[in-house]
Amino acid sequence: MNNGKYDAAIFDADGTLFYTKPGIVECIKDVVKSFGLRNLNDDEYDQFIGPPIQLTFAKVFGLSPEEGDRAAKEFRRLYVEDRYLFDGWLYEGMEETLKTLKDNGIKVGVATYKMEPMAKKICHHFRVDDYADSIHGTDDNSTIKKPEIIRMVMRDYGCEDPSRVVMIGDTGYDAAGAEGAGCRFLGVTFGFGFGTREDVMQYPFSIGEAASPKDILNYFI
Repeated sequence: MNNGKYDAAIFDADGTLFYTKPGIVECIKDVVKSFGLRNLNDDEYDQFIGPPIQLTFAKVFGLSPEEGDRAAKEFRRLYVEDRYLFDGWLYEGMEETLKTLKDNGIKVGVATYKMEPMAKKICHHFRVDDYADSIHGTDDNSTIKKPEIIRMVMRDYGCEDPSRVVMIGDTGYDAAGAEGAGCRFLGVTFGFGFGTREDVMQYPFSIGEAASPKDILNYFI
């Protein structure tokens, strides 16, 4: 039964709903080869998962913003192919969590930095759209930022009080997006960005951390 404190749970995609590292890594390798960039060490790939990817390309390889944009466009062109986009999985226990939330009257949505058509495609493939009636992402050039993506989901659901909405994610970009949208934040430590509760709770609007998909229910049910 809904505990009455929150009306909606909005999920990030990569590192929160989905373990998408295999496909992202292989796609980045193709971009690196195509652009003649240096090969990355295994531990350098995680930073590409979650933030706007053009910013990460620019930071990691010392590219100009324009060069970062070109690398990101090539990544997106390749990644939309099913062999990359679907090379991953829904985290174990996540489908049960989504179903339980919806069955208990919690509105479920997705707000991600993936391009919106790409986000809807992967959510359909892994049946997340059985539970999430609102799925939004960014545009081709990532000009739509996380706070506005979150607000689009809240508008779909008619959420007039953002303090009753929780953004669930695994990076500081998700936390900053929650702050910008005026909602609460729940950090997951099973993703790519946060490793500890201390990482999550540095944000004053955080309500806690979840070490597994099942732990998310503790804040709603």
